Amino acid sequence: MKKIGILLLLLTFTWLAHAQSNVYVVTMKSTFESPVLDSRTDNADRITQAQQNQGKRNNKQAKLDMFIQNKGLTNVRSRFMDVKIGFITPLTESQRADLLNDPNVESVVEDVDIQGRPIMQGDPGSQGRPIMQGRPIMQSDAMSPSWLYDPNGKASCAINLVNGSENSSSRRESIWIIDTGVDANHRDLNVNRQQGVAISMIPGESPFDDVLGHGTHCAGLVAGRGTGPISATGVSSGAEIIPLKVFASNGIGSWSKILMALDHVAKYGQVGDVVLMSLGSYNVSNCEVSNPLLTSAIKAIAAKGMFVVMSAGNDGGDAGRNLPGCINGNNIFTVGALDFSCGSIGSKYSASNFGSGVDYFVPGSNVFSTWPGGQYMVMSGTSMSAAIMAGIIHATRGNPRSSGTINIGGINYRIASK
Repeated sequence: MKKIGILLLLLTFTWLAHAQSNVYVVTMKSTFESPVLDSRTDNADRITQAQQNQGKRNNKQAKLDMFIQNKGLTNVRSRFMDVKIGFITPLTESQRADLLNDPNVESVVEDVDIQGRPIMQGDPGSQGRPIMQGRPIMQSDAMSPSWLYDPNGKASCAINLVNGSENSSSRRESIWIIDTGVDANHRDLNVNRQQGVAISMIPGESPFDDVLGHGTHCAGLVAGRGTGPISATGVSSGAEIIPLKVFASNGIGSWSKILMALDHVAKYGQVGDVVLMSLGSYNVSNCEVSNPLLTSAIKAIAAKGMFVVMSAGNDGGDAGRNLPGCINGNNIFTVGALDFSCGSIGSKYSASNFGSGVDYFVPGSNVFSTWPGGQYMVMSGTSMSAAIMAGIIHATRGNPRSSGTINIGGINYRIASK
């Protein structure tokens, strides 16, 4: 009897393993229902804009909920209505097959975790992430030449090399930072604190807390306002930052969280806003088909008159393998990183990806910027160059200049400036 009991237990475990549900992102065809963004009523006030379109959102959700109910799905985690119509849910293999065979369903894509944690200089491999150098810098610290810092401009020397900064504190258009969060208490940052505008996709974590520092560092390069004796002035100084947190404190995020962030931008975003995505995964064999949902979401936001700026990745290889930076289109910019000194631009930053999908190169190694806790840090990577580019795009309203070209691997790339 004991042997039979053990056998039954093993069979139960085997059945549970086969019946295990993975998490999927399910999107509906436009013939089922079109997203809110397609017919959105715009308003100069973000909150009012979201409210004015809530009726459309409710109607679309009611139809989607009826579909979900008819499919017998009882554990749906999230729904999205603005950039696409769909939902996120665990599915068994039979449920997945049923959805794939439904004429109303556009795609059923398994959710995948991605790593967004920065690494310290000297760790083995950048793995697509920016590199932190040294310890956080306090305002009382003695200046070091290794910071590549301009005390007159109160900024990284990289800012001067893209034609400096300008005061954008009165601009209506904002910069969305899809990242690890942004320290809203940092003296150099103008962060939107309106209820519901800046949000976190990580349960229990605030968009205004940034344990990893990456989002805060990017924010300073885009729009730091240089308020102290040692401080960070960004390209579009004083512009409003809106953080969307998609990476948890342990550095883990997922494609579904990034999609939900883009859906949120489609709800509250306005023409002329800049969306910074200094993130990515270097495992793409075919950009066009690897994540069509993410591609269509980014292109939909860009088609609405917002600008999307993405990093090319830090793998020293083909940028066409780095998602989402491999996505191209109008109002979409993918950025590689250059070495620099205080006074001149150098060659390609060794870890930066390159290839035909890169639109511009910008200084990106040894870049000084804001860090959580009122501190500062030097970091390297295409995340930093993309952040500088986001400032350029915001300051120029999507019309960057070229300060010259650089030949990398036989291709001439434009060097962006304000």
